[in-house]
Amino acid sequence: MRYEIKIAYNFLSKSKGQTLFLLTAIATGVAVQVFISSLVVSLQNNIIDTVLGNIPHIVVEDGNTRDSLIQENNIYNYGNFTSERDKISNYESLINSLKDNREIKNIVPTLEGNALYERQGKSTALQIRGVDLDSGDSMFKVKEKVYLGDKTVDSDKILVGKRISEDFNLSPKDIMNITLPAGDKEKFRINGIFDLENQQFNNGLIYMDILKAQRIFDKKGYVNKINIQLKNIFLGEKIALDIEKAFPDLKATSWMKDGKQLLNALRAQTISTTVIQGVVLLSTTLSIASVLYITVVQKTKEIGILKAIGANDFSIGFIFLFQGAIVGFLGALLGCLIGLFLIKIFEWGAKPSFVIDLRGLLLLRILIFSTVSGVIAAYIPGKKSMKLDPVEVIKGE
Repeated sequence: MRYEIKIAYNFLSKSKGQTLFLLTAIATGVAVQVFISSLVVSLQNNIIDTVLGNIPHIVVEDGNTRDSLIQENNIYNYGNFTSERDKISNYESLINSLKDNREIKNIVPTLEGNALYERQGKSTALQIRGVDLDSGDSMFKVKEKVYLGDKTVDSDKILVGKRISEDFNLSPKDIMNITLPAGDKEKFRINGIFDLENQQFNNGLIYMDILKAQRIFDKKGYVNKINIQLKNIFLGEKIALDIEKAFPDLKATSWMKDGKQLLNALRAQTISTTVIQGVVLLSTTLSIASVLYITVVQKTKEIGILKAIGANDFSIGFIFLFQGAIVGFLGALLGCLIGLFLIKIFEWGAKPSFVIDLRGLLLLRILIFSTVSGVIAAYIPGKKSMKLDPVEVIKGE
């Protein structure tokens, strides 16, 4: 062990009161940082999962409206992808090309359209979503919301929302006669009823097999929407623009376009957490700097003797840098433990509706930042100790 480390440890152990005060100050700040950061991040993740967890973050649709490109039968080509108004063909190849983007988590093609349901003098507009639920449920999460009946769809079986079932007194195995935009009627059997805890979706949304939807809307082999979920939702606008640049005949709409209020709220939460972390780090740095500066004044005699017997300036400075690092690390470690304890107390007392996520990466980052802050804070007192003249110190004793 280097002698500087032994001396640094000796300085800290001999000034127990100052060391304890410093560790307490750092631990308190770090505990607040751990508690607030974990709470805000978990709340943000819960909001994202609740609001955006079962909807696409980007919707890709046919977007070509330029008459100069429209050929016979209203069909035109771009690269390997043929599009028709409100139709996207060769969508499997398009999806394969989009999968190369590492920021994309889920891609689900759907065929969607409108219909009308009438019964006993009442009517309501329906949004029909044709999807392969075996793969698409990873995005829409409708199966886990089915509370009556079965969770599957096939050629003539559909899933309907809670509000529709209540308004029209419908139950699983009941028959629905749906009127399509062209006036044709189709008969379906209700296989299950879901509750997405959203009035709009519960009121008008119907899930059916994508092959059946393609047939009734006369779009066999086509889809009209490619739904994309991202790993980082804040990249929605950028990735949507990238898709439109790569495929000019398609239109990509990000959730951020119509979700500015939610976006601003999420950004405000992120900024507030960053500000709190910055203030805590600043207070930690100032606490360490002030206490170590006092240590330099108190240990002037010892520093002068060390220099007189041959210790160089680097060794003297290293003593204080090591003190800063060790109190920064130990204070942060103690603060993390206290922060975790506060979270457990909060969960026990407040019983929040969401799970507080204790991320190891967050704790590791706090430990590193606090240790680095301790070293930075020790620079000023360390520099002062290096400038002490041993002769003057000994003479002034």
